Amino acid sequence: MTSSFPLFTKLKLGIPFLVIFLILVYLVLIPLGILIISSLTPSGLPFDPGWTFQNYLLVYQDAQFWKMVWTTIQFAVGSMLGAMLLGISLAWVVERTDLPKKGMLRLLLSLPMAIPPFLLAIGWSLLLSPRIGFINTLLQDWFGLEEAPFNIYSLGGMIFVQAISLVPSTFLILSPAFRNMDPSLEEAAMTSGASRWHLFTRIFVPLLSPSLLAAAIFMLMVGFLVFDVPGTLGMPVNIFVLSSRIMYLATDSAGGMSAYHIISTIAVFFLVILLLQASVYHRLTRNASRFVTVTGKNFRPRQFKLGAWKRPIQILIFLFFAVATIIPLGILLWTSLTPWLMPPSTEGLAMLSLNNHLAFFTNDLTLSALLNSLVIGVFAATAVALFSVLTSWFVVRSGSKAGKFIDLLAFLPIAIPGTMIGIALVYVYLNLPALQIYGSIWIIAIAYITTYIPFGTRSTNSVMMQMHKELEEAARTSGASWLQVMRKVVLPLTLPAAMAVWIWVVAHCIRELSSALLLQGGENQTLPVVLWNFWVGGEPNKAAAVGLWLVALLFITMFLWQVWGKKSLKNR
Repeated sequence: MTSSFPLFTKLKLGIPFLVIFLILVYLVLIPLGILIISSLTPSGLPFDPGWTFQNYLLVYQDAQFWKMVWTTIQFAVGSMLGAMLLGISLAWVVERTDLPKKGMLRLLLSLPMAIPPFLLAIGWSLLLSPRIGFINTLLQDWFGLEEAPFNIYSLGGMIFVQAISLVPSTFLILSPAFRNMDPSLEEAAMTSGASRWHLFTRIFVPLLSPSLLAAAIFMLMVGFLVFDVPGTLGMPVNIFVLSSRIMYLATDSAGGMSAYHIISTIAVFFLVILLLQASVYHRLTRNASRFVTVTGKNFRPRQFKLGAWKRPIQILIFLFFAVATIIPLGILLWTSLTPWLMPPSTEGLAMLSLNNHLAFFTNDLTLSALLNSLVIGVFAATAVALFSVLTSWFVVRSGSKAGKFIDLLAFLPIAIPGTMIGIALVYVYLNLPALQIYGSIWIIAIAYITTYIPFGTRSTNSVMMQMHKELEEAARTSGASWLQVMRKVVLPLTLPAAMAVWIWVVAHCIRELSSALLLQGGENQTLPVVLWNFWVGGEPNKAAAVGLWLVALLFITMFLWQVWGKKSLKNR
């Protein structure tokens, strides 16, 4: 039945549309517009007179640029393939087999998300550095090797660490798809005499292909976006991908503002590639409902019996957990307790102390960075959660082209890496002196809000689709205003999803490095930036101590996320 209430008239929907549109223009379109304009000016400053394509000719005719593009593709594809291989395998054995203690296994496979990728890279550099790596020195001593057998400071090392960091997200994305497959399809195929190979190729692959392709493209986008691992392991040995090259040019004191025309030109190429990937991802996730196999009929997925393979598979899962969490955190803990870099040994036990950890709580720099991280995280998470609810309400309730346009605009930042958002905001606020937030925590908060809006709206969109508009119409009939409807009906019903978004954004704000690194200035440093500066400044022991407390903070937020998720399920 078509609604006749004023709440859903074009006039009433026009006000939220205008508010949402202006916010998205401010957060997304203006920075990107200035970035594109900057690529067309001789100096890279957006308001310079005279536009030119000379910057594009300068960058795109350089053979080194295309070599860097090829390195980026290898890194992104390699890490995506590694993450997908492990993620698919883990999702299948946990969700579709009779493996015991699945709750504990899901927890073990999600815990590595609490370790920021750049901290994981630091941990493995302490283990596999050709000069100081503990595993390398151990193998050299044992086997009398003249050279280190492993080198983490390589493209292969970068792919290895990035793939490990992506596996938990891949597992969480794919698990519901494996868990919710209707077993009647498999039973019908097996009744018809289908072999396991035919069952895999004719049933599993067609049904899972949308989820698999969406996950693969998302992980590929992340491989193009990230700076953390390439910056930690690639930059020191001049292995650059697009994101790390932009960061290097933007933070190089020798180049300064003179490199901005090169930065913006590289960023435009970067943006085009990521927008193409984002459009494919958006199309796949939008059409996912065509492949729905879960209906109102109750069912339990068919469990494959592992037999004698149960114990070996459990050992392999624990081995992954050790590689992704225990081993890198173990070497970071040892390093944080020592006065200088030294390999773990019985002789070194006498030198262990808590000095670096005590310094974390007594150093004004680290305490200020901790406070900045918390304030930025809480502010950005609150803004993202509220804006996501408002945006999803308009997108779902309007059912118009305007709603689809807003949804697409809110999704656009998923294709913009943190390095590009940081550069764009530098351009904006250096040229808008009236808004004096450059060098403050608020410019970092704006960067985070822009970055995480797509993730917030994806979560609240699905919840809003499940809410019938009759609830709002009833409130409106009782004389409630639009604000009262939003406050007393929409917000309470979307609170579980909004809180999940809030906790998720807080956790990611606390661990995010690239935007905060580009936008640091004055007293707005965050914990990841302080950690990074300690590491590149030759103070690895202090960096390890800060990193461990950062992980502790992230473990707490993940615990709250798990508790809230269980509470929400019970209240349904």
